[in-house]
Amino acid sequence: MEILLVGLNHKTAPLEVRESVSFLQDQLPEALSILRDRVGEGVILSTCNRIEIYTVAGRQEEGTAKVLDFISDFHNLSAPSVASHLYVHAGEPAVHHLFRVAAGLDSLIIGESQILGQVRAALSVASESGSVNVSTVGLFHAAVRAGRRAREDTEVGRNPLSISFAAVRLAQRILGGLDGRRVLLIGAGEAGQLVARALRTVGVADLVIANRTRSRAEELADYLSGRAISFSELGPALSEADIVISATDAPEHVITHDMVSQACINRDGDGLFLFDLAMPRDIDPDVGKIGAVSLYNMDDLSAIAEENLEERKKAAQDAEAVVDGEVRRFMAWWASLDVMPVIRSLRQQAEDIRERELERAMSLMNALSPEDSKVVEALTRAIVNKLLHAPTESLKQGADKAQLAAARDLFRLWDGDDLSPFGEDVAWHNKGSETHETGR
Repeated sequence: MEILLVGLNHKTAPLEVRESVSFLQDQLPEALSILRDRVGEGVILSTCNRIEIYTVAGRQEEGTAKVLDFISDFHNLSAPSVASHLYVHAGEPAVHHLFRVAAGLDSLIIGESQILGQVRAALSVASESGSVNVSTVGLFHAAVRAGRRAREDTEVGRNPLSISFAAVRLAQRILGGLDGRRVLLIGAGEAGQLVARALRTVGVADLVIANRTRSRAEELADYLSGRAISFSELGPALSEADIVISATDAPEHVITHDMVSQACINRDGDGLFLFDLAMPRDIDPDVGKIGAVSLYNMDDLSAIAEENLEERKKAAQDAEAVVDGEVRRFMAWWASLDVMPVIRSLRQQAEDIRERELERAMSLMNALSPEDSKVVEALTRAIVNKLLHAPTESLKQGADKAQLAAARDLFRLWDGDDLSPFGEDVAWHNKGSETHETGR
């Protein structure tokens, strides 16, 4: 069995494709249930710039086909329209990719901090949905550890530039500064909060915050000395704003073509700058066709992303070294999922032989005192342990599949269900995966 990754991101798919296959937060429990039934254990990582599915498969081609069918069926899309944008990694390359993602090294904005929390949240939702097993739990615990270490041990996470702040920087560049600008922020969730703080950092004083739940907008507005409004007030607010930044998790457009057209009537020809940070998008793409309106989305951040990459090149190299070390550590653990059942079976076989031979020998001897019986018992245990020490240590040091098969043949070990890394060894594996989460 190998870890399998099937996904697409900002490098392989345009925004409209990523939008078409994204999973909303409230869709994930149902999606994970279907994934478990059709593919097996798995985790769905769905963010504004990537949709990736991690599972465990015996055959890469078969597993990839099942995941592709799952994605296309869930979103009512044709499989070929999705397949052309996918990347597929299996085994160590899949692990390496996830660890780089968690470290912020595969993000549009290198070193951005949100992705680590998103990786952790993806595992949490999958765990609550019952779609993970020891292997995927261990994988994601190790990925979180790798991401955390990359940020703690290198400069890649120092003063990180988030996507939200990159959007504000782009607005500054296009508009020549934001002092005195009136800004309408739609969405008071995590992304919205980051945008609001970035706007304050660059000197925006006139900030209006709208959220579907007004109380959340009021909390953020109070904290940042802004003004909260309800969604019902978006029309007038659009007429008054110079800049609109939208970052909600709504399943449909929050800003429509008609809303912006009506707002422009009351603006006397003043330009309106809109930036859509949501996935799926909050702003109808046709809004960009309206005169005096400039509409931007995440795919327009490439120039800012390139500058950020140049600034963090040395830190990124250091973080890559941390990731490589964590990948090696995880792959050793992963190999042990196959090794430990073999070792357990070998030792059980030896113990069975020891007990049978000891019982037969005892029956041929005159009655021994309890003390003498204990000596003989200890002797046989010591002989077995010494004989098995060398082969056990050899297996633990990283036996590959061929060597494990040879060990089974050599010692004539039964290759039944009890050798599966997903069977009776669950407690042992869970203990190992916890080490990846909390150990250093």
